[in-house]
Amino acid sequence: MTHHCRTTRNILVAVAATLMLAVSALAQDSEKVLHAFTGGSDGAMGGTHLVSDSAGNLYGTTFSGGNKSTQCAVYTGLSGCGVVFKLTPTKHGSWKETVLHTFTGGKDGAVPAGGVILDSAGNLFGTALFGGDNKPKNCHAVGIHAAGCGVVYKLSPTAHGPWAETVLYSFTGGADGSEPWDPLIFDSSGNLYGTTSLGGNTTAPNCVYGSNYPSGCGVVFKLTPTGRGPWTESVLYTFSGGSDGGLSYGGLTFDSQGNLYGVTYLSGDTSVSCFTGFPGCGVVFKLAPTASGPWTETVLHAFTGGSDGGTPLFGVTLDSGGNVYGTTIYGGDTKTAQCLGGDGIGVPPGCGVVFELTQGTWDETALYTFTGGSDGAFDLSPLVFDLDGNLYGETTSGGDLAAPCPFGTELNAGCGVVFKLTPAWQGPWTESVLHAFSGGTDGWGPESNLLFDPDGNLYGVAEAGGNTSQCGGFGCGVVFKLQQPDDASFEKPVR
Repeated sequence: MTHHCRTTRNILVAVAATLMLAVSALAQDSEKVLHAFTGGSDGAMGGTHLVSDSAGNLYGTTFSGGNKSTQCAVYTGLSGCGVVFKLTPTKHGSWKETVLHTFTGGKDGAVPAGGVILDSAGNLFGTALFGGDNKPKNCHAVGIHAAGCGVVYKLSPTAHGPWAETVLYSFTGGADGSEPWDPLIFDSSGNLYGTTSLGGNTTAPNCVYGSNYPSGCGVVFKLTPTGRGPWTESVLYTFSGGSDGGLSYGGLTFDSQGNLYGVTYLSGDTSVSCFTGFPGCGVVFKLAPTASGPWTETVLHAFTGGSDGGTPLFGVTLDSGGNVYGTTIYGGDTKTAQCLGGDGIGVPPGCGVVFELTQGTWDETALYTFTGGSDGAFDLSPLVFDLDGNLYGETTSGGDLAAPCPFGTELNAGCGVVFKLTPAWQGPWTESVLHAFSGGTDGWGPESNLLFDPDGNLYGVAEAGGNTSQCGGFGCGVVFKLQQPDDASFEKPVR
């Protein structure tokens, strides 16, 4: 049995097709499903980034669903090219979904995986993996020609009905990049920053998927408003696929000096390999602005795929001291953990780690190493702090190993967890599992950010589960809420 969101990641994240313990602190009924997607006009398979406004409304995207007549099933395995949605709380405790935009797969974009962000005027900004200008021939989604290399878009409220979409930039798949996966960020001047997973130097030898797919290793870009019409793109850095890293799927983070931090999925230490045919296990990088032109990159850590972890997918989080925190999907315990590879889709050993890089020296410490048991496996989410310095995140597998959620061909792999890590004076941090997904109505495979509200409740998205009679019997995903428990086992908002 193959889970469609695993198939989607194999298709959407180009690498994954050829590549890519504690007692629960919350009872299962502390999770509340705010919306279960049906795969119809409301969407299917939630994107990776939720955001809220001052009124407590939630905004996000789905990979699929929307208009079933659109031709995007080649990317995701499901009909429809995705939607941007809004969830509004009602007086009776339920939530109402409003679809703000339905993607057509044409110039407006297709497969908005990276979620959305809000500006101060209430406009939404996001990326779509495909669509846009369909003339370039450099856009490929694992063995198929993609109709367009992706877009950056803006949605503005209207008096009634769907919001107005403006395409700010369409990628060509050349030096400007291709297939933006991550959420965007603003600077104080209103410029947008992001990464593309592919494109850039399309002749880079370590990021060519066969002779017919010269894809490039990705870029870091900046978009500057022009006053009207498309925005101007500047490429800040082009990855080579060597020691500098390659294939960036995670978001970017600013520090107080205006430097950017992020991760790449592969490359880095080219003496090791996490996936056959692709050197390196990924890096954490820092980009510093220069007086003019491209920024200067510093590799803070190159992963080996061993105890330090391997293949970071989502971006990093900084604390007030400038220390860097993040996660890897694989690596960690490569000998005794349940995630030892050999599951038929070519994954490397290890269930992943949560890591810290110490500011200045950039020495890496594995704060927690997942075992693939009740504690979780394969962290595909960014981390978030609470005010007490605890970290929160999600894994896409592990947890309840009796739940019917396979990873690839591995059965009894669990449906994922939401976890909390508490600092220790020395050594590994202490993990608490806040919720272990069952694969039923509560969801399966969470891969989004976690969002705090002012009362300390957490919100997130699971890609599958919900109504399991839909989306091939796996469910189309849910938006969920974890309620603040009486014993305050997780704290109020982020620092």
